[in-house]
Amino acid sequence: MRRSWYELDSLLGMRCFISDTPGIGGRLRARVEDFVVRERFEACNDGEGEYLHFIMEKYNWDTIRAILELSRRLGISSRRFGYAGTKDKRACTVQRVSVRGVSEEQLRKLSIPGIRLHSFTRCRRGVSLGELLGNEFEIVIREVADDSTGEVISRTSEQLEALGVPNYFGYQRFGTVRPNTHIVGRAIVRGDLEEAVACYIGRPYPRERQDAIEARRVYDETRDPEEALRHFPERLQYERLMLRWLCRHPSDYAGALRRLPKKLRKLLVHAYQGYLFNMVLSRIIEDGMEIKGRSIPIFGYRSELSEGRQGEIEAEVLEEEGVELQDFWCSSMPELAQKGGRRCASISTRMSWKLEEDELNPGMVKVTVRFFLPPGSYATSVLREYMKADPLSY
Repeated sequence: MRRSWYELDSLLGMRCFISDTPGIGGRLRARVEDFVVRERFEACNDGEGEYLHFIMEKYNWDTIRAILELSRRLGISSRRFGYAGTKDKRACTVQRVSVRGVSEEQLRKLSIPGIRLHSFTRCRRGVSLGELLGNEFEIVIREVADDSTGEVISRTSEQLEALGVPNYFGYQRFGTVRPNTHIVGRAIVRGDLEEAVACYIGRPYPRERQDAIEARRVYDETRDPEEALRHFPERLQYERLMLRWLCRHPSDYAGALRRLPKKLRKLLVHAYQGYLFNMVLSRIIEDGMEIKGRSIPIFGYRSELSEGRQGEIEAEVLEEEGVELQDFWCSSMPELAQKGGRRCASISTRMSWKLEEDELNPGMVKVTVRFFLPPGSYATSVLREYMKADPLSY
């Protein structure tokens, strides 16, 4: 076990690596096509029904915004779409989507740069979150120094096979440029909706664009939605929607948050649950406890703490956060209430890899890796054990 020395890892609860190898370094997503994700799922063979299933291939689109664009072009509510999981923006992704009350011809007529729809079929039910067998990844790690890279990969693989890969919620769950989804979620769970809005609209991060930093500072300093709206760039659509609501309905912070799509609001609470899970998992590893075969609560109002030392760790994390299990009723926004569940502390995967010259960086190598993960697990949680690079490189 090695402790992570990166500030972002600490902020997101991923405080350690389970392997003790030095890491190969490198960088992901130098090009969008360097990160490919393909869902593996059981195909619908009904051939009839009110739901139209199709494959959505997208390039440099995140799932929620892609669905919103489809709904806008079709003139329907985004709630009529279903999908099994959200996929990264800076990636080439292939995923199954369903829509109710739309014809194949309507979808075929759409022309959206970076999005391709195909393989249409009718089904009696829609696609639901988590309804997939898993994801296949093909990822290129660039800017890798050639010194003992293969040896480090082999040693890390041996350790991960023996110890298990920590099943952390990865960086994509929280963001890297603006890593605050869990912070907004924490405020919602605590019932402090004014703070949740302030965290979403204000509180700039140093890696954001300068115009966004300045706009967020205006909101922090004035809390005047009309003044802030004059500064927010058009691309920050959600923030502008929230500010417009506050201009008309001062202090209605619940209403402002409800300008966000419901699935996005749920993701904010899910991010906080993910942060708590990461904190518990980190402390279990730090305590020297095995993670293979272990499960950890995804805290919710129906959760029960584990027995023994693990339960003590869970109680300590909740106490330090100042939250109780019943807080996940989210009484101030009951549509976001979370029952909770459990998640495996570790995952296992077999990774194939090859080394080649990095054509974008002369004198360095690239590593192309391929592996499969079950639903809800993150490729970056696997790759961080091999790379041990600055999280901003992911």
